Amino acid sequence: MRMTEFGGTGRNVSVIGVGTWSLEGPRSDNIRSIRYAIDHGINFIDTAEMYGTEDIVGEAIKGYSREDLFIATKVWPTHFSYHDVIRSCEESLRKLKTDYIDLYQLHWPNPSISIKETMSAMEHLVDEGMIRYIGISNFSVRETEEAMKAMAKYRIVSNQLEYNVATREIEDDGIYDLCKKNGMAIIAYSPLSHGKIFDNEAILDRLKAIGRKYDRSPAQVALNWIINRGAFPIPKASSIDHMAENVASADFILSDEDMQDLNSIYRSHPIRSIASRYKNR
Repeated sequence: MRMTEFGGTGRNVSVIGVGTWSLEGPRSDNIRSIRYAIDHGINFIDTAEMYGTEDIVGEAIKGYSREDLFIATKVWPTHFSYHDVIRSCEESLRKLKTDYIDLYQLHWPNPSISIKETMSAMEHLVDEGMIRYIGISNFSVRETEEAMKAMAKYRIVSNQLEYNVATREIEDDGIYDLCKKNGMAIIAYSPLSHGKIFDNEAILDRLKAIGRKYDRSPAQVALNWIINRGAFPIPKASSIDHMAENVASADFILSDEDMQDLNSIYRSHPIRSIASRYKNR
């Protein structure tokens, strides 16, 4: 598994992570899938208090070296007041059965609560050793800049955004460039657009054609495109078969020609993101 530094932290993280939103099937299958990923080199696992899967992650990572893993979770925006952030983190730690969270993220912006108050609580969590790094999610350019200005001691190391071969609004609205300029990792959620890229015949045909060159599936090509764009895709997988497919998406490199071919998908067959509100910020 390829590893790379995460957001200027000095921590090496697998270039692909495990997403845990809306997991399907039996709990035992989900746990086995996560453990398969860890056993095959993935050390980055993402969850959130809203997902209801923190306890699944906590059970899945039991028995592994905690220092080798990079566990990320998120606090929901209704919990952004100072004391609520701390209480939410304590509850996440309990469910994850761990002493610390590697990356604690603000799940969505909440303009009704001062970002200074929220970030003060996040920095307190770092001081207390409850979390190691601070991240944001679904923050626009303006919201990211405001969050950066609210920091007193530490820096924001990542922004989790919807990003895939057909959903690239973050490149148009400037947040992709802002993150890169400031050394923030981009975590790409919905890296397969919840299967929408496979429902579009033109997109699917393009992915299949390129996949044949590398003996790879359309999903593996789509995930590899994100990795080569310098972002961390976090696809979910509720079965070992799907997880194995995800793991193998990191062990080849698309050519410049094929990257350019895939880049053209967005202009001809764009899929709108759920966070398209960015354009109005």
